[in-house]
Amino acid sequence: MDIPHPFRFRLQFAARQPHKLPFPELEVQVKVSEGLTFEIAARNAESLDGATSFHIDATGFESAEKATLVADALRVRLRLLNAVLGLGLNIPVGDKVSAQVSEEIKNKLKSEQGATVVDSVWGASVFPDDGHHFEYVISGNVVVRPSSPEFLLEGIKILWNLDISLDKPSEDALQILCLATQETSDKAAFLTSYLALEELIERRPRSDIAREVLQHFVKELNGLADDTSHPLQPEEASSLVGTFRALSEESFSSALVRLGKQISQPTEICGMPIPKFLSACIDARNKIAHHAEPETKVPLVELSKSLREFVLMLIWTRNKLPNFTLNTPPSAVNIPQGGLSIRVM
Repeated sequence: MDIPHPFRFRLQFAARQPHKLPFPELEVQVKVSEGLTFEIAARNAESLDGATSFHIDATGFESAEKATLVADALRVRLRLLNAVLGLGLNIPVGDKVSAQVSEEIKNKLKSEQGATVVDSVWGASVFPDDGHHFEYVISGNVVVRPSSPEFLLEGIKILWNLDISLDKPSEDALQILCLATQETSDKAAFLTSYLALEELIERRPRSDIAREVLQHFVKELNGLADDTSHPLQPEEASSLVGTFRALSEESFSSALVRLGKQISQPTEICGMPIPKFLSACIDARNKIAHHAEPETKVPLVELSKSLREFVLMLIWTRNKLPNFTLNTPPSAVNIPQGGLSIRVM
């Protein structure tokens, strides 16, 4: 009679900088209950202290479903601990494949050695703990930089000779946009660029009849706030008054959509007509606000880059800045000696 093998889960997470888990060891263990021990391992360094990519393993589960339940429970607790202690860890909400080897290699290892390669998952993965399932972890430093830095000096020379003056909203938007270029997270870069965009969009007041309706409700609520016999609490009535007054202007998304319909050139950004591109930005912003780590139709890295270009276009247009051309060199990619490593885990 074959004894079924237990299941194992692996929860992957990361940090922007090393020294977030300052242990000199490659792996450490923590026993959280009788029969359950978590093993925390570094994925891209020889110690937890030097790593920025980690995973937590646990085994001994009788089914994949139970392993998944424990992984999800750990994820919630890890996020809570991260928030309480301000650890600066990036703990994914969902799960998605982040790296995988080719089917040819998988089939070769399976037929020749009976080994099964599991995909790297950003988040939690579950697989049998039978000694035949393993993951290839590739880590190291790849340096990407311009092949020649002279274009930076050329850019200063060109801009110095142009007549450039910005209004206050453009100054504020430009400052926010500069902050966006410093973000290493695609999500943070996109949201910061979106904030820059908000500085440049003017909201129109609603129609006279719409404001009359709103004012009617404001008067009603002000009366209820003074009526101590009414069941509506004064604090709630005051809050509703603020909400109705805020509705006297069109929403930011409505103003943005209206602007998109007025732009004739360029006809496309990010491979989409302007109105569709702006709708994609609004959708991405709402998903991030409500779900923290969304799956967007357009990858955030592309959307963020195109949004930065759109904000710059608005700054250029509203301030009537002169056009200029600056040629940027191709990037040079360098892998330092010993810069990449492949580890079986």
